[in-house]
Amino acid sequence: MSGSAPRPPSINIRAATGDDLDAIESLARRATRDLLGPFLSASQRKASMAFTPLDPWLIEDRTYYVVEIDGVIRASGGWSHRAPMIHVPDMDQEQEPPEMEGAASIRAMYTDPAFARRGLGQMLLGFCEMSARLSGHHQLQLIATPVGERLYERCGYTRVGATKLKVPQGVTILVTRMEKVLTAKPEAIRSKAAC
Repeated sequence: MSGSAPRPPSINIRAATGDDLDAIESLARRATRDLLGPFLSASQRKASMAFTPLDPWLIEDRTYYVVEIDGVIRASGGWSHRAPMIHVPDMDQEQEPPEMEGAASIRAMYTDPAFARRGLGQMLLGFCEMSARLSGHHQLQLIATPVGERLYERCGYTRVGATKLKVPQGVTILVTRMEKVLTAKPEAIRSKAAC
């Protein structure tokens, strides 16, 4: 034989901790700049970079996860049973957010641009859905940016309507509200390709 086969990467999904915050926020900035950025105007790109801090309650609830490849965080995302659906950085962090009524929400999904379009986002989304389902939730909702909308649609989410997301400096970004029912009859599950 002319050589050994390449070593497959070590992939690990785990709950994020406070020690991961710097790495997650660095990842969020890179993803926002390089993946979402091309869909935005210059003013939207500038304002969106100030809108990436992670909601600390996701860490507290242990519903936020990171994907490590060979020990380096390359994707992150989670779900929440709390309102609001999007973190507002200057909100009162000491007051516990209220429970959502009905659906849980997919939150803060980011992929390292160097590892984009390799299935990490799809894998992590499936993990979040499984976690939410095991916690008793049967419907998920999310706010999709233009870069994530196609992924969510492929994974069975349906568009509910468009809305404007207010970001710093008085700038708005057009986003899409989407939903997915996690419970389905067996025949319905078999008739659809798995995400």
